[in-house]
Amino acid sequence: DDSDHFGKKRLDLAGPLLAGLFRMLFQKLTKDIYKYLQKCVESNREFNLALGVKQNTLSSGLKYSLATGNWGDQKKAASAKAGVSQVLNRYTFASTLSHLRRTNTPIGRDGKIAKPRQLHNTHWGLVCPAETPEGQACGLVKNLALMCYITVGTPADPIVDYLTNRGMESLEEYEPTRAPHATKVFVNGTWIGCHNDPAHLVTHIQEIRRKGIIAHEASLVRDIRDREFKIFTDAGRVCRPLFVIDNDPKSENNGNLALTKDMVQKLEDERDMVLTMDPEERAEQVIGWEALVDSGAVEYVDAEEEETIMIAMTPEDLEISRHIQAGYAAPVPSEDAPNQRVKAPLNPTAHTWTHCEIHPSMILGICASIIPFPDHNQSPRNTYQSAMGKQAMGVFLTNYDERMDTMANILYYPQKPLATTRSMEFLKFRELPAGQNAIVAIACYSGYNQEDSVIMNQSSIDRGLFRSLFYRAYVDTEKRVGMTVLENFEKPLRTETLKLKHGTYDKLDDDGLVAPGVRVSGEDVIIGKTTPIAPDAQEMGQRTKSHIKKDASTPLRSTENGIVDKVLLSTNSEGLKFVKVRMRTTKIPQIGDKFASRHGQKGTIGITYRQEDMPFTSEGVVPDLIINPHAIPSRMTIAHLIECQLSKVSSLRGYEGDATPFTEITVDSVSKLLREHSYQSRGFEVMYNGHTGRKLVAQVFLGPTYYQRLRHMVDDKI
Repeated sequence: DDSDHFGKKRLDLAGPLLAGLFRMLFQKLTKDIYKYLQKCVESNREFNLALGVKQNTLSSGLKYSLATGNWGDQKKAASAKAGVSQVLNRYTFASTLSHLRRTNTPIGRDGKIAKPRQLHNTHWGLVCPAETPEGQACGLVKNLALMCYITVGTPADPIVDYLTNRGMESLEEYEPTRAPHATKVFVNGTWIGCHNDPAHLVTHIQEIRRKGIIAHEASLVRDIRDREFKIFTDAGRVCRPLFVIDNDPKSENNGNLALTKDMVQKLEDERDMVLTMDPEERAEQVIGWEALVDSGAVEYVDAEEEETIMIAMTPEDLEISRHIQAGYAAPVPSEDAPNQRVKAPLNPTAHTWTHCEIHPSMILGICASIIPFPDHNQSPRNTYQSAMGKQAMGVFLTNYDERMDTMANILYYPQKPLATTRSMEFLKFRELPAGQNAIVAIACYSGYNQEDSVIMNQSSIDRGLFRSLFYRAYVDTEKRVGMTVLENFEKPLRTETLKLKHGTYDKLDDDGLVAPGVRVSGEDVIIGKTTPIAPDAQEMGQRTKSHIKKDASTPLRSTENGIVDKVLLSTNSEGLKFVKVRMRTTKIPQIGDKFASRHGQKGTIGITYRQEDMPFTSEGVVPDLIINPHAIPSRMTIAHLIECQLSKVSSLRGYEGDATPFTEITVDSVSKLLREHSYQSRGFEVMYNGHTGRKLVAQVFLGPTYYQRLRHMVDDKI
């Protein structure tokens, strides 16, 4: 059997994991009570409930596991699973979403086993083929595809009762000699009986699942060769939705999608209504996704059941297949359009289609769904972009101004991309983007953009291109020292405090905090705090009678400077005072900073030229970025070029360009539109040298391309 088959895998989500941890801790609690009772009986003492039940067993155990990620007993930390709980990534909105849909295979990272790391046929539509880390964890850490759903599990007893009433012989009554060809029935892997008429049983159970009488997430697998009918209702199976095709010979819709035009129309009408409704009204009137599943137009199918059904790739394929079956000739690709997309020929032997894909682009995960035309890139480039998209600066949440995150980077002027994919609408990438549309020329100019460096327009930078804010928060608490003594926020005085820091204390107010708006730089103290010392304690011989405190202040990091943005003073759960101070800096792009397009084309700034030194077109357009032509041929990121061309058309027409993968958009169709706006159809422009004013010998490919500013900045590395 194939151990990498996705139908045989189960995902452990937060629920089952926490349940397991709680079970372990609760058993520990009962064991402790039992031991205490035994002691009391042996020593003939009074049983005291307050002593018997240790109140912190559960809370400290849960806190420990959630804080460290070691899932299990604190004493057996070596055997526990590591890295189960992680700090949620808040770098950009896309990285947060992606982190929430990440799965991990618990295999030792050092083993050089290839099989579990490879993409399996059964991963189609369930995990993203592009988004996985490079290096040690490659292929072991996966990300769920957009439409992928994980079952929560439903009870199996009603199904067993139902089957027994529908003519299934239970194992006790079954005689193999009397019905040797009966089909075995399994529920969640347990053999519960046999049935003589599996064909009718399966169609009937499929019908009642579509009607919602049994759970939609139950999976029904009929293996005709082995004469088995398997039903799964357990939790953690990975499944995905598909359009159902009506195969009932009695219905007039036979051979078509169960999704009707009326449903589609209703959904479209609702989309406009939903914005104005209040939530109660919405719940009553809107049909939405649940109604599609309830009406049997859409069905959830897991990897195991997927192997027993026939899936058409698009509704058009379904139509063509119907025509072929009716005796018409298959459509021949026309000779006059050599550039149109090559489609795989339909399987002529397939006679019944049972399901249809919702859209082939749903095989991708969150980060890969942001890439325009990923089907025109060499595959590792999509993997590189999936990793870099998580390091791009943007607006990670709209309330970033209220939050006190340890670190945050916010782009000054984020823009939505001109070339968008349809998935972006649902990932809210238009509302919370992470990049800007830069005018990019692909040319060699002065030689400062060799080997993945880029030339940037200094005048554009001065106007605010790719400028960003950097926030860092510093946290401190008045801790308890021993039972009686408390630390204290205050401005330490030189006369009575030991071990003062090097930096200046002048910027502190009397309460030991810096006021918002004060400019601070390396090693300035921003939170003043002292610890009282006992009058008789000796401190390395340097004590004098006047020193009664020790310094415990927090200085700014020596490499940083900026303005104090916000100060928050409050008390924690134990009633102790704590303070958070947030510092703000503006980061301006400079030589050495890293940028990337959405196609794994990363580059650092090699030099910046003012606008007058940059090349310009006959219309006076000056590029913001110049990348080297040598970055294109060996990497085969054709989508980078198509995006540039499509964005050029979009900016001229005032629409967003649709760059969804697996659609019928061709370079020719984009070129035609560009030609209509009296530009060279492939996006080339005549340009003039910025230093001399002479016309450049070659025409230059120029247009807007969406670029991301990445978190790796040269100032942080020095």
